[in-house]
Amino acid sequence: MNDLLGQLHDLVSDESSQIEYRHELAISSFTNDVARVMFEKGISQSELARRMGVSRARVSQLMQHRSSPTLRTMVQVAEALGCNVIPVVVPAAETRAAETEAAGSAAASQRPARPPR
Repeated sequence: MNDLLGQLHDLVSDESSQIEYRHELAISSFTNDVARVMFEKGISQSELARRMGVSRARVSQLMQHRSSPTLRTMVQVAEALGCNVIPVVVPAAETRAAETEAAGSAAASQRPARPPR
């Protein structure tokens, strides 16, 4: 799988495409973390929406990547889950491994989760 991700990364060669790719990867990483925490805490999208004071449709849009969350929205989501958001800036040389790991996590999260027994 890492070879496939490396090939995908190589295909995204122009700067604007790389920025868009990193943007989408960051959003996917955030929403995957939110989904994981929601699952671990047994929080539904409806409950998250209630805690945030927004509609369930708004939460659904965020979770399905139909809108890009602002940092303010990310903090609001995290607060509603009892978590924190910590933006991190990492030197470019270190990001390839992190991107590969995040993309692998995103692919794994696309598989249906089994409910706890």
